[in-house]
Amino acid sequence: PEPQAVDTMIDVAHHDRSTHVRGQALFWLGQKAGKKAVGAISEAIEKDPETEVKKRAVFALSQLPADQGVPLLIQVARTNRNPAVRKQAIFWLGQSEDARALAFFEEILKP
Repeated sequence: PEPQAVDTMIDVAHHDRSTHVRGQALFWLGQKAGKKAVGAISEAIEKDPETEVKKRAVFALSQLPADQGVPLLIQVARTNRNPAVRKQAIFWLGQSEDARALAFFEEILKP
């Protein structure tokens, strides 16, 4: 409930030396939702040097409300350069049971 809590988690997600701690901060940001949190999660997917942190950030997207998370997961699955990150996004889209995820799967699986 502290107003600065999200800012603190964002700072930890960006700057902590520990891969584990950065991943945990991203997890909790996913629980908070909100524009600041989504921005920090998306930035971690693009800029963090560690694949494991990127994968935790993708999981954090899956924890957002579907109206926010599913479109972002589809974007990651389509555009991220890291195959492990794309795979993680596709996995969480499959778990979402969202019609947009199904349409995405139909699109990419067409011959």
